Amino acid sequence: MNKQWLSRAALWAAFLLSAPVFAEIYRAEGVASLEVGRIAARQLAIDDAVRQMAITHAGTLSASSQMNNGELAESMMARPLSLPGTPRVLQESEREGLLFVTVEVNTAAPVAANAANTPAAAGRADTCARPAAPAGRYLTRRLVSTYFEVPRVADASDLGNLATWLPSALSRRLNNLRDVRALDAGTVSLFPRGKVQEPWQASDAVRDIGRREDVQFVLAGRVLDTAVTRKEPRIGAFGSGVSSEQGSYYSGPLAGLLGISTRVVPVERRFVLEYWLYDALTGGVLASAVVERSARGNVQSQSLRTFDTGVFEQSDYGQAVSGLLDELATKLANTMHCLPFSARVIRLDGDRVYLGAGTLDGLASGDRLLVYRLQPQTEIRRSDGVVLGVPETIAGDVELLQVQPRFSVAIVRNAKGKVNVGDWVRFPVNR
Repeated sequence: MNKQWLSRAALWAAFLLSAPVFAEIYRAEGVASLEVGRIAARQLAIDDAVRQMAITHAGTLSASSQMNNGELAESMMARPLSLPGTPRVLQESEREGLLFVTVEVNTAAPVAANAANTPAAAGRADTCARPAAPAGRYLTRRLVSTYFEVPRVADASDLGNLATWLPSALSRRLNNLRDVRALDAGTVSLFPRGKVQEPWQASDAVRDIGRREDVQFVLAGRVLDTAVTRKEPRIGAFGSGVSSEQGSYYSGPLAGLLGISTRVVPVERRFVLEYWLYDALTGGVLASAVVERSARGNVQSQSLRTFDTGVFEQSDYGQAVSGLLDELATKLANTMHCLPFSARVIRLDGDRVYLGAGTLDGLASGDRLLVYRLQPQTEIRRSDGVVLGVPETIAGDVELLQVQPRFSVAIVRNAKGKVNVGDWVRFPVNR
């Protein structure tokens, strides 16, 4: 079998290249062992063919592990690998315990995005390159929103418990979206004593909270600026200037003449927020950005010992911050839906497997899912320590027998070795 395998390896780089400069067609044959079952083997063989294309045509078909505008271009050890065009299976055959799949990619063909036509994706500005989901099905992504550090406390002294209010506000907005379930953990920090270091240094804490809360994503961040950027004088006559509003009051010569009073009040203020969206499986940062908004008018709040959303949003500043959070929640949801849905194996009972996801997450009886096993001992980091990801292997596949609201019971159909608690399951990529 080894000779057969090596002879096929020599053919993996055989491609068909068509002439038009604006459209190229690549073709490759991938191979995988049937020991893990046909469903898993088919996925592995398709990924193998796509990988060969990416290696051979590095200048045209590139692979990375960077997030850009809500879309994930995955590294060559990850699945599925993003490519221009839609991969199409041309032929499949089995020989000597191996599955051979011939795959073609036409770079001029539009990328299939079946999830973009689902009710859950209606109105999305961003579409995913190749979502792995059953046609017409929406799958819920789970997220934990954690503590947001506020380094410049003095500037935010009138905003009450902003560090814990922000995670709650974002969770509330995310939960208003049909296909996201967010948990508010605003009192939990990913960093010692709540002091943000380098975002990637939270990878261990991210994986820990992901296991505890059985979620796929973790959100954290910090408020970089809430400073007043402009002040203007306000004059009142006959006592009209007397106010409980905050400001700097003038009480010098002639201040009392005709009851005139002058105060300098804030009229412009900015809000700058930095966030990090983590992959709970690997602890790596999937997306990060700095977002900001400025407001003019009523920008200073009465001192809010506890953050009153209703009072805050009556001000111009509160409305600006609220609008920014609305946009951020939508962007986070779009980003999460450009990544494959995953659920964790939480319990084993013989050949029965219990998953931490059910009907509320979009699963249904009869679904077939691939089992992935992470290899944390081979975690991939950049030279500066940033976590890029954790390699994984396909261990087999399971079929859902019974689906409850929050969990599912599945049976192992094919597996190479034993399915373990902590393994993850995902849908095969439809091609």
